[in-house]
Amino acid sequence: MDPAAPHPTPSRPDPVEEAVRRIRAHGERVTVARTAVLRVLADAGSYLTADQTFVRVNRAAPGVHRTTIYRALDALERLGLVVQTRMGQDAAAYQLSPSLLGATEPRLHVICRTCGRVDEVAADLLADVAQRLAAENQFTLDPTAVALTGQCTHCATGNRSNSPR
Repeated sequence: MDPAAPHPTPSRPDPVEEAVRRIRAHGERVTVARTAVLRVLADAGSYLTADQTFVRVNRAAPGVHRTTIYRALDALERLGLVVQTRMGQDAAAYQLSPSLLGATEPRLHVICRTCGRVDEVAADLLADVAQRLAAENQFTLDPTAVALTGQCTHCATGNRSNSPR
């Protein structure tokens, strides 16, 4: 288990147990694959691609087919329990929904195109852009679906040897 992964506390229930509760509340089935995907993402404490998720699920529950993992990720995303983010040109990455981890506000993802470091920032950073898109284009922005790219301060200043990555 990743030490940085979220752990249940008296004030915060296990995110997997909370997700299972929400799946049932939606009248959906709680399957071995869905539960295994949730546990893997909770224990990872970071973003995982579908393939990385499959490898880790297969260690914990051998025999679960790759297609089943993709379907589980899709279903969990549809239910709002998993968030998919495009990390630049890489494959989509998945993580537990911030609401399962006790976060009350959505977060944006920023990724350094030089070192690959991913950070989270407040989603209201793009509030003006979202309002303008809604007013001028009748378009609702989902800024959490993609990562904003640029350069972290370490790479921009040439201190890549001191990069936190």
